[in-house]
Amino acid sequence: MGKIKKILVYCEGKKWLIDNNLKKFSTHFGNIEIPEFKNEVEISQVNKKIFYFLKPTISEFILKIKRKTQIIYPKDVAIILFYSDIKETDNVIETGTGSGSLLIGILSRVKKGKVITIERNQEFREIAEKNVENYFGEIPGNVEFFNGDVYNEKFKLNVEEKWADKMFFDLPEPWKAKNLLKYLKIGGILVNYNPQIIQIKKFIEELDGFIDINVFEILERKWIVDEKRARPTDLMRGHTGFIMIARRVE
Repeated sequence: MGKIKKILVYCEGKKWLIDNNLKKFSTHFGNIEIPEFKNEVEISQVNKKIFYFLKPTISEFILKIKRKTQIIYPKDVAIILFYSDIKETDNVIETGTGSGSLLIGILSRVKKGKVITIERNQEFREIAEKNVENYFGEIPGNVEFFNGDVYNEKFKLNVEEKWADKMFFDLPEPWKAKNLLKYLKIGGILVNYNPQIIQIKKFIEELDGFIDINVFEILERKWIVDEKRARPTDLMRGHTGFIMIARRVE
């Protein structure tokens, strides 16, 4: 991993994601001098406010990345990685790179296998590449960014059929990318993510050779816990997308 390029700043419940090469940045608390980031935690005090400078977690980084697409939120990324049983030696194909939120999660797990991520939009791909570089400090050597239209029946990858252990779809019309499924191993796991259940339903209706198909969503409700209160927050991040997981058997 290269030099950390983004730092998380925390003060009284507020968080900022800033470039590591900045000398200062502005907040509603005033202009903040940024200490040299050498340890896991650096501390600065301004106007009686204490600022903590930290390495961001994947969740904190994803929520503040540059994007021009809807992202897969951390609550969904976490469950997708766990339920797909992704391992460090897996070969993975992801289609619909978007801004790279799920890709960052995948690359945090897959160290010895290879990851191919496919995006049709060149601008989105460039944003995702930059986000991956900012999180890891460099582009990991085991990821290949691929420009292409997976809806095209003639679309091909330079790998053998049944190469991938895991496959991840994040497409508006996933059923149009069924040609890609030939690259998934027998026994391999397919994950599909869509915001609308009708998209999931249509994909399942056209899906052959898969069993144990599960569809669910994750709802996240935070709580306020301090010396005066212990109750849910007034607002919650409810529905973001439906997750479909299935296993290929033929």
